[in-house]
Amino acid sequence: MAGALMVAVAGCSELPAGVDGDLTDGWRTPPAALQFRPTAGCHADLVETATIEDDDAVPCTEPHLAETFAVADLGEVTAAARAARAFQECSARATTFVGGDWRTGWLILQPVLPSDKAWAGGARWVRCDVAETAPSDGTLVRRTGSVRGGLAGAGKLKMTCANATVAGDQVTGLRAMSCAQKHTSEFAGLFVSKRATSSAITAAEMEKGCNAAIAKFAGIPNDSTIKNRVGWLGFPPDKDSWRLGDRAVRCFLWLNGEPMTGTYRNAGTKKLKIHYVYR
Repeated sequence: MAGALMVAVAGCSELPAGVDGDLTDGWRTPPAALQFRPTAGCHADLVETATIEDDDAVPCTEPHLAETFAVADLGEVTAAARAARAFQECSARATTFVGGDWRTGWLILQPVLPSDKAWAGGARWVRCDVAETAPSDGTLVRRTGSVRGGLAGAGKLKMTCANATVAGDQVTGLRAMSCAQKHTSEFAGLFVSKRATSSAITAAEMEKGCNAAIAKFAGIPNDSTIKNRVGWLGFPPDKDSWRLGDRAVRCFLWLNGEPMTGTYRNAGTKKLKIHYVYR
């Protein structure tokens, strides 16, 4: 057996041409592992986190809910501050993409972060997604085509005029329409709340903020007479959007159900006379 072993070992000493038998040299260094980073495009669903495994990009010409308009770098940030920083980065970039303040359109902004595992592995990006919402109930719209420029000029995604259905002090429906048609409400502007949660905002704060927005929009005094001239409808973001950082209340001019025709921008006190009496 010993002799057979020696013969076998001796046979291995004859190496093919170009092989020196040294296993420690001549090996190329393997390339560094590439960290997944999303790209612009559209997606079937609106999500909060994304990984290479569940990246569901589809052409924007196909039905989708979300559109990625930017991918930004977050840098080092604590876990507690990550969502807020991501929202700020995306919000700052959204206006250029949609052609106006995204909060003045039928849109929702969704920052999409790496998974905790990917963050621990060095991923420091945020994918900025935007989706269209239905005025009637705020549900997401499955659409085709990009929302790029949707708020520019007479963009179809702008909040303008609408017919509101009101029961008591609650808006139960909102149907967007052209201001040239008869309508009962018109988007006037925003005010930003400093409340920590959406449930903490009060009716008094809503009234004060929306009255200020309406006064500026309609060109009327924001004084003690404003409640005798106009009414208001206020739409705060839902609790999830509020948590992410959207604190802007959308305010609509409302004349207690009276029909309006045309825009009331800069209508002034001659058109918006004192005609409501409160006892």
